[in-house]
Amino acid sequence: MSADQASQWRTAPGFMLAALGAAVGLGNIWRFSYVAGENGGGAFVLAYLVCVLAIGVPLLIAELAIGRASHTDPVTAFARISPGRPWRWAGWPGIAACIAILGYYPVVAGWVANYLWHVAAHGVDPPGTVDHAARLAAMLADPAQALLWPAVVIAAGAVVVALGIAGGIERASAILMPLFFLLLVGLALHGLTLDGAARAFGFLFRPDWAALARPRTWLAAVGQAFFSIGLAMGILVTYGGYLPRAQRLPAPALVIALGDTAVSLVAGLVVFPAVFTYGFDPAQGTTLVFTVLPEVFAAMPAGRLVAAAFFLLLVIAALTSLVSLIEVPVALLVARLRWRRPAAALAVAVGALVFALPSALGFGVLAPHLPGEAPFLDRLDHLASDILLPLSGIAIALVAGWRWRRAEALAEAGLTGASGWLWLWSLRALLPVAIAAAMARGLGLL
Repeated sequence: MSADQASQWRTAPGFMLAALGAAVGLGNIWRFSYVAGENGGGAFVLAYLVCVLAIGVPLLIAELAIGRASHTDPVTAFARISPGRPWRWAGWPGIAACIAILGYYPVVAGWVANYLWHVAAHGVDPPGTVDHAARLAAMLADPAQALLWPAVVIAAGAVVVALGIAGGIERASAILMPLFFLLLVGLALHGLTLDGAARAFGFLFRPDWAALARPRTWLAAVGQAFFSIGLAMGILVTYGGYLPRAQRLPAPALVIALGDTAVSLVAGLVVFPAVFTYGFDPAQGTTLVFTVLPEVFAAMPAGRLVAAAFFLLLVIAALTSLVSLIEVPVALLVARLRWRRPAAALAVAVGALVFALPSALGFGVLAPHLPGEAPFLDRLDHLASDILLPLSGIAIALVAGWRWRRAEALAEAGLTGASGWLWLWSLRALLPVAIAAAMARGLGLL
């Protein structure tokens, strides 16, 4: 075992902050609320909480247990607990998903960093004076900006990873995540003072109980619960490998899953009171952040301060998630090829930037030269979210539920009696079916 493999989290809170940083990402800030509004409001929130507890937490425990049992990279971890073919390769879909996400996530994170810089340097533009959709399009079409900002966030993430587990990831999480929560709560309290706060509460939490009878609501909840926590991409197996043997898993897993959910709910109270107060349409998905909210900030008092705090919040969320994505291939290089951590972090950073070129330039100079009509970024997201991650999740559930020795699995998970029985059978039956259904929905088959 190398020195790097012997590294551990210094403290249990440090581990949970790092895992929360991996789970909390850009999608928590706006996507959750948008999906909830489309699928029954409060009824969707209830369905989502059920799915987090029934699907997210069991898979989260399984990944952490597999990582801690092996103390190595995700590929080797699965080969050790289930050496027979094809199960020994169950870690590869998660690695592939992680690499695919590295091909576009830094690009979106770069857009956020660009907006933070613009607000800090120039303030907010007076209402009605700037076409923010045109500004976004101009930024995407400029090769210099399209490459600079992803390179900046990749470099920042790689530096954190190069510094190690305790000295890099844990220390950065101990600084960034409290700052993230402070900004989130402060912006939510500000949102509650706006005229649209009551309507935002209704949009997010008004129950449409008839929606619970629609399969679409539950499939959307499964997909959101599965993808929001950072499951099935090798991150939690890798992070589990740095846990000490004495660390129990069920309580931290529950804290991580519910903490990620709480961030999504509070983020809705940041975005939608402002959107409703100033008369904008909340159903705009990803473009809400880059084209609608800048106009909202321009219209509100102290808009520059609020905008700067909001985009700083997004940059922190993007960076902590990016650190965890970089750590997965770095751990693979360190464990399997015996590379030193700084060299592995540099190689992954360079590779991620090269791989991100089609996504970064696919809205501008490379657009005429890439096959297909959809942007390359969207196609990578579809590959990762709708194919690779579900396949990885199903493989993890089947290996942990059926291929791992029952006594060893329960001992590593720290579960006994009825709780252990429920955990095993959720992995064996409930999770594969639910994830496969969500995958079919993502592929347009349901």
